[in-house]
Amino acid sequence: MDETQWDIKEVKHLKKKQLVQYNLVMLLLFVLFGYFAENGKSTLLIGGFCVLIWIITGITLYTLMSGIPIGTKTSRMVQEFDRNRLGEKRWKRKEITEAVIISVISVFITVLVFMKGFNSVRLDFPINAFPFIGAWVGYNIGEIIRMKNL
Repeated sequence: MDETQWDIKEVKHLKKKQLVQYNLVMLLLFVLFGYFAENGKSTLLIGGFCVLIWIITGITLYTLMSGIPIGTKTSRMVQEFDRNRLGEKRWKRKEITEAVIISVISVFITVLVFMKGFNSVRLDFPINAFPFIGAWVGYNIGEIIRMKNL
């Protein structure tokens, strides 16, 4: 689809829908984080986070290699719009950057977990939740600004 054929109102609606979906997933992760941290199951939490970040890495690498977006119908449509709007070259550069960053983070976290050990991690729920909440709020602000700039 050409950029001129995209209905900006529809794209904004899809981006809002995607933001709501993202926030529901983040809320679920936050509740799980709080539950596992409070009940002393940090091993399960850290292991689950490691698996989750490797799944995200796999999806990112697959999208980069195949050019086929993975996700909900809304997510795929938004990714197609972004790809069309950015152009193939800029989109590819953005995807490569994203894949490299997420891969480095995945390897770093995995090595850190196995070197430090699962059982040595102690989580204090209210204090350790602030970076999570900050990233969540920052992502929402960034997405809202990007929607307004369309």
